[in-house]
Amino acid sequence: MHTDTYLFVVCARRNASSIFGAASNPVMRNGKLLCFKTEAGARAERDRLTARLGEAHVRYSVRPVHVQLKPPHEAAKVEAAPPSRAMPMPEAA
Repeated sequence: MHTDTYLFVVCARRNASSIFGAASNPVMRNGKLLCFKTEAGARAERDRLTARLGEAHVRYSVRPVHVQLKPPHEAAKVEAAPPSRAMPMPEAA
């Protein structure tokens, strides 16, 4: 059984007059992709980011990303290895 869904990603687009040059990249926050389950949530965050800008070198947009979730296969399940034990440290002389 496959589950198809969409996530909505906030992207930043810099124009050529930016000191870093033209580019388009997804927005990362705390090392994670800034995405939302609903388009309304993504648009609200886009509007919030746009409102705090003083210059027009960066524009934010929302892109839908198709995600297909697959359940794990039964054969892929592997028994967990027993926990390893720490070795005692030798006493410093």
